[in-house]
Amino acid sequence: MSYRKIKPMSLHANSQKNLVLRQRFAMQFIELMKQGKTILNVDETWLGMTDFRRMKWREKDTTNPIGKVQVAPRISMIVGLDTHGQVYLSLLQSNSNAKVMEIFFRQLVLKLDAERKGWPKDTVILLDNAPYHASTSTMDLFEGMDINHTFHWASFLRCRAV
Repeated sequence: MSYRKIKPMSLHANSQKNLVLRQRFAMQFIELMKQGKTILNVDETWLGMTDFRRMKWREKDTTNPIGKVQVAPRISMIVGLDTHGQVYLSLLQSNSNAKVMEIFFRQLVLKLDAERKGWPKDTVILLDNAPYHASTSTMDLFEGMDINHTFHWASFLRCRAV
């Protein structure tokens, strides 16, 4: 046995099932576009690293440490991007959960109502498979706000490849 440096390699996740699911998703996406629908993709992420320094100034004859664990609030981002290039962005200091997403969607609806009346008739909201995206409370929220067109990537992940 020998000890060697590890070389990074790309993930090989193109199983036959995933290829079929992506193709089915693309076909439905194209059909929605042919119907003139506006597709609004909503997703969230966070900025977890706050100290990007690799070097720092120091006085002569002193050490130059940087703490391994940086204690700082995490910045979460929720972003909506539609097929016309409109961007809806929210920055917050909170973890994403059903309540945070509910607040985002309520504010998003107010913004969309102000920009374009009747948007729910031709807009499809695209969500990934986060548990709080497909939850009953999220679906109830959409139903209560008369947002009938929601499209979940999660529904394709639950399908079997043919």
